[in-house]
Amino acid sequence: MTLKSPIYVFRYIAILTFAVFLVACDENRIFEENKDIANQSWDYEDVIPFEASITDTNLRYNVYVNLRHTNQYANSNLWVLLYTTFPSGEKLERRVELPLASKEGKWYGNHSGSLVSHQILIQSNAVFPEIGTYRFEIEQNMRRNPLKEVLDVGIRVEMATGE
Repeated sequence: MTLKSPIYVFRYIAILTFAVFLVACDENRIFEENKDIANQSWDYEDVIPFEASITDTNLRYNVYVNLRHTNQYANSNLWVLLYTTFPSGEKLERRVELPLASKEGKWYGNHSGSLVSHQILIQSNAVFPEIGTYRFEIEQNMRRNPLKEVLDVGIRVEMATGE
């Protein structure tokens, strides 16, 4: 495999590092998946789908949005629309703000070179009332369209630990 540009090498190393981080042993994780944003440009029409299987309705869960962007991302937050479809077909929609930086402009999250990774809790102690496959969809809901410098977005569902 021949890499023609240092950018490809850097991106390959960054993706590999992020993958190792996500694959690390985590007994509370029920579901986690991240999807690339084409050309680092997230358009309103690019609704990102995920499907998670829930097998225990007695547990409580924490739900996170994972996000990676470059340090050239132009905003201190990101508003998204989160659509949830239950196994029965019932649908919920909610608008969620993802805070990404302090008022002083310092990024929250983990930094690796020019990349910033976030795992933002959007619901703690959630109850999934039905056993089966839940479909989550994330749509960017910012004034700016397309939203530049966003690398990937994901969903994580884990068992709440009773904190």
